[in-house]
Amino acid sequence: FESAACFVTHVLNAYEDGDEIVLIACRMNASDLGLGDENANDQIPYFYQWRFNLSTGKVQERFLADFITEFPRINPQKTGRKMRYGFAAKVAPTAIISFDGIIKFDFETEKDGKPVSYLHHLGDNRYCGEAVFAPRQEGTAEDDGWLLTLVHDEDQNQSELLVVDAQQIEAEPVARVILPRRVPYGFHAEWVSESQLQATH
Repeated sequence: FESAACFVTHVLNAYEDGDEIVLIACRMNASDLGLGDENANDQIPYFYQWRFNLSTGKVQERFLADFITEFPRINPQKTGRKMRYGFAAKVAPTAIISFDGIIKFDFETEKDGKPVSYLHHLGDNRYCGEAVFAPRQEGTAEDDGWLLTLVHDEDQNQSELLVVDAQQIEAEPVARVILPRRVPYGFHAEWVSESQLQATH
């Protein structure tokens, strides 16, 4: 397959759709891996979709969202399978890369040729890390669960664990667990249920 050169940091998901492999990921034009060699404007991550046609060898590349995004996540039960929903951290307009919200994407509903999106804004000077999806144990809907992320309030110097209902992402958080210590911004975590833990013993 031949496609325009780019740099992909994190993948939302990939799955088969008929004769095509569909890949959705955060795409940048280039990256210097922090060495300072590339133009900063080329290192802005946006959501893109690629469709690799196994019969024709053709590749279709599509821009999906105006938001600058990173750390994409899905319900892990949909890994490698077609999904309707995706989530990502929204990049804030700050000098140092920070995330000021969580975005929910509905890939089955479009507006102006892009998936419909919903934003949970954290508030002024409040920033988060990656949002992990924790599915409801009895849930049947793909987005039935919670998004968990560590947040730091720069004004109050207060860290907390934020719990957001993934089905009502624009609503107030379900819970805010105030933490006794400053927790650095992190990434790449996973939700493990009690039943999964029990299965390892």
